[in-house]
Amino acid sequence: MINKLIKKELKFLNKRLFEYDNSKPKKSVNGIVYTLYSDRLNLVEIGFAENKNILNNKLIKEKFILLDQKSGSLMELNILIETLKQLGVSLLNNKYFKYKNSYLRHLSTLGWPIGKSLYKQKLIRKKMII
Repeated sequence: MINKLIKKELKFLNKRLFEYDNSKPKKSVNGIVYTLYSDRLNLVEIGFAENKNILNNKLIKEKFILLDQKSGSLMELNILIETLKQLGVSLLNNKYFKYKNSYLRHLSTLGWPIGKSLYKQKLIRKKMII
């Protein structure tokens, strides 16, 4: 049921703006690797953009918060996706997953940019509830 809700909420996934096909070898294209978070849907997105303009347009169109970014390549993203699958992280459209601290720890361990803001937000909410 939750997957149906997520798919309904993420209609923009059908636009296929960023499609990753790991079966075909691709040359290493340099750009920006990033991590986005949706508080409303409790989803994290990992992705690649060729330049800052593409990333800025994506942030404007979709209601995600930029957690962190760094320069990187499409090959890094593809390797990360395969590694996350091997670790048991269930990905939606090869770039979205539900927020879990353990998943973010995997990303941090693998050197993916996640920033510190998400940890602080969750910690603040927990303290306010208690």
